[in-house]
Amino acid sequence: MSIGVVIVEPRLYINVGYVARIMKNFGVTKLFLIDPSYDAEKANKYAMHGRDILDSAIITNLNELRKCSKLLVGTTALKGSTRLNVLRDTIATDQLAALVNAFPKGENVSIILGRESSGLKNRELEICDLVVAIETGTHYRTMNISHALGIILYEINKQEARSISGTITYKKPKPASRLETDLLIKYVSAAAEGAGYDIHKRHLLDSAVKRLVAKANPSSKEVMLMVSLFRKCVIRMNRGIYLPVNGAR
Repeated sequence: MSIGVVIVEPRLYINVGYVARIMKNFGVTKLFLIDPSYDAEKANKYAMHGRDILDSAIITNLNELRKCSKLLVGTTALKGSTRLNVLRDTIATDQLAALVNAFPKGENVSIILGRESSGLKNRELEICDLVVAIETGTHYRTMNISHALGIILYEINKQEARSISGTITYKKPKPASRLETDLLIKYVSAAAEGAGYDIHKRHLLDSAVKRLVAKANPSSKEVMLMVSLFRKCVIRMNRGIYLPVNGAR
């Protein structure tokens, strides 16, 4: 897999420099910045051997990153307190590492670091496929973004090394592409609309499907089978054809 690191609205040059330094430690070279505003010259002093990463950083936005990423991973210290808060339904770093290391080479994974002061907002987490949280064992889970990144990259690197040394290679089915998974989400949303699903819950449904698909890492065939199912449902709804549950007539 190919990992990229994204910083949303970076303002503190020290943190940006340390992020580049951590990236260099783990051989990650792609840095993306969203609405940056920091002193680049001062950030270079803290990047050490990661200065080349700062020099080649790309300014972009989350919607553009989603188009070119197999997986968009948000980070947060604030977990959802209710079962309906799907946006902050998090996974652990070891779960993320296992999922990422299952991807074939060439797939892009983007890890998104939030603002130093307030992290990622709900509207940004909604764009993400998954959200990861680091368990600190205390009630104080907020970490410096460079420290959090170091832990995440370490876990991914550790599991990758273990996978290379201890597994038997076998042919894996073709994974679903971003276009295919987005198509599935589109048809699920259309089916929900046709079924009269509560309007205020539809964005939560979209997020739940997005996270379910990301965690499962399904094959192209599996996703397209689901697409064909929901497509037929939508067509029947549009024609006013409704079958009772369990096929009873």
